[in-house]
Amino acid sequence: MINERIQIMETKIIKDTALKDKILANVKSEIIRLEKKHDKKPGIAFVGFMGVPLGKYNIPFHVNLAEGLGFKVFNEIQPDDINESELFKRIDELNNNDEIHAIVLLQPLPQHLIPVRIVNRIDPLKEVEGFHPQNMMKTLMPDIAENCQPMCLPTALYELFISNEIEVRKDDEWVLLLDEEFFTNQLVNMVTRTAFTKAVPKDCILTIINRKSQKLIEHCKRADYLVVVTKEPEYVQAEWLKPGVCIIDIYSNLVKEVPSKKDPGRLVPVIRGGVNVESVLNTAGAILPIPGGLMSVVLAILLRNALTSFVTTL
Repeated sequence: MINERIQIMETKIIKDTALKDKILANVKSEIIRLEKKHDKKPGIAFVGFMGVPLGKYNIPFHVNLAEGLGFKVFNEIQPDDINESELFKRIDELNNNDEIHAIVLLQPLPQHLIPVRIVNRIDPLKEVEGFHPQNMMKTLMPDIAENCQPMCLPTALYELFISNEIEVRKDDEWVLLLDEEFFTNQLVNMVTRTAFTKAVPKDCILTIINRKSQKLIEHCKRADYLVVVTKEPEYVQAEWLKPGVCIIDIYSNLVKEVPSKKDPGRLVPVIRGGVNVESVLNTAGAILPIPGGLMSVVLAILLRNALTSFVTTL
């Protein structure tokens, strides 16, 4: 009898806190140096809404992180029922404030607001994520603009791949799995398409698929790289996957709140992406999970861009 050996694949879980921490440490040291030299701090405004999912956690998290790095932070919590014209007026004030060098619109927005219209109102020189339509165009056509800051998402993915020695091969197939509402949300649709048009090598295959598509599983089984953007926590099933696939989970879902282990009187969020990490172990070759993974490095790149925006004014 011939003994058959079953090879079990070891899944690499990529969070790379070292890369994130290195970027943030460099930002902090540069802010200290510039403040000593110019007696000025970079200013960053976070525009957010407490009533949206994760709002009450995301806003203080962003504010505390930026303040800890040395930014002068403008915490712009807006009423959930603010109308577009009122929000436009507030953004115009931020655009005209010389102490503010970066404006970050924290997602998601209340449903009555149209994200692409709000982002478009931000001064493109102060919009540091790469979401403004002008900045997306510069990302897609870099030859038309000088000193254009890199779009955070593809830059973070590139740096994570370099740091973790992930090499994309010619003719690898990329599949972007999106919720139906993200096809109708113009901003998410534009950002996703722009980011991965930039991130995916031109000699690879790129397919964007609706989560409701009848061919969803068929496409997932072909993917060498599977990007998941869904509000359905832990939606993707291990049996849909091609062995060795690299999964990039992007959307953070608040599934519940539980008492903190350190302080039982305080609630903390339980966050999940579209993929259950445990379920894909030994099937996926690598996963950039939620929480952590790509999006933590995206935030670090965003703050690096905010610092660069300040430097250009000196």
